[in-house]
Amino acid sequence: MNFGLSDDQRLLQETVSRFVADRYALDQRKGYLANAAGHDPAVAAELDELGLSLVQVPEAQGGLGGDAFDALVVGEALGPGLVLEPVLDAMTAVCALGQGVPDVVEAASAHTLALFERGQRHGLKPVGCRIDGQGLLSGEKTLVANVAGLTHALVSALDETGAVGLYRVALDEDGVTRFDYPLQDGRPFADLRLEAVPASRIEGIGLAEIEAANARRVIAECAMAVGTMQAAADMTREYLSVRKQFGRPLAAFQALQFRLVDMNMEVQDARSMAIWAANQANVQSGDALLRAASMAKAKIGRAATLVAEESIQLHGGMGMTLDYGIGAYAKSLTTFNLLNGDVGFHTSRVMRLAA
Repeated sequence: MNFGLSDDQRLLQETVSRFVADRYALDQRKGYLANAAGHDPAVAAELDELGLSLVQVPEAQGGLGGDAFDALVVGEALGPGLVLEPVLDAMTAVCALGQGVPDVVEAASAHTLALFERGQRHGLKPVGCRIDGQGLLSGEKTLVANVAGLTHALVSALDETGAVGLYRVALDEDGVTRFDYPLQDGRPFADLRLEAVPASRIEGIGLAEIEAANARRVIAECAMAVGTMQAAADMTREYLSVRKQFGRPLAAFQALQFRLVDMNMEVQDARSMAIWAANQANVQSGDALLRAASMAKAKIGRAATLVAEESIQLHGGMGMTLDYGIGAYAKSLTTFNLLNGDVGFHTSRVMRLAA
């Protein structure tokens, strides 16, 4: 297999990396978090202009015709910036689930995913969210990405026969209530309460399609975590090279060198796992795809936890301060490990699907 980037992928990587360097330095990100919306809508608009939501849309529908490797390139390039907008949601799951609906594909970044319910422990089969015979949807959803400019949600629900479907709901309807909150890493999220809200069904989408789209989203998030891990490892190495103790840089002490090497090995292992998972996303479907996504999340989730902990410890007291950037990376990696299924959940699913 050729792991080198094509010219188009290299251009994509350079474009996203340049945007992150120019608009998502850690100090800039702190300012975005201070906004009432939990991010900067103007920066979100600039990000949307890059057209990343169209990366995996077929060329016949006006997209770039990319695949999971292209999503991997974008995700890893976004990782160092700890981007607050749900770019990967729009690029992977939203476009995949709304492929037959032009209004969704053309405005993917204006749609959010409402797939999880409380008490389901990362399961995607809805229980309390239902739609009646008049096309009115009621129920509650949790862990919904919530940024300025959203107009619609793609909501999973049960119909009158008990079958799982996906429905498009306008967020400005009277029966929609949002309960806003930030995640540990600062990203703006919300819970939704839907009370007899008009909804239109997206045809051809059931539980299997929802699970497949979410699996591809998880794989892209793994790539973003790899980018964040690399940034954390680089910051830690730089700090140990500058900080002195007993007249010598900390990086000169062999015990700390060993820990840096261990961190780098974890990052490289995680990158290899993300590449493998992206390849599986291109060639597999059904349980094989779900298993690949879970294997990647379990492996990279463990690596993310180790890198976050080691980064903080190797920074010493500086790692515990809010002003220093390593804490932001540690929070992001910890949140990644918990969101969309933690290590325990995905390890159990690997074992179940392998039986």
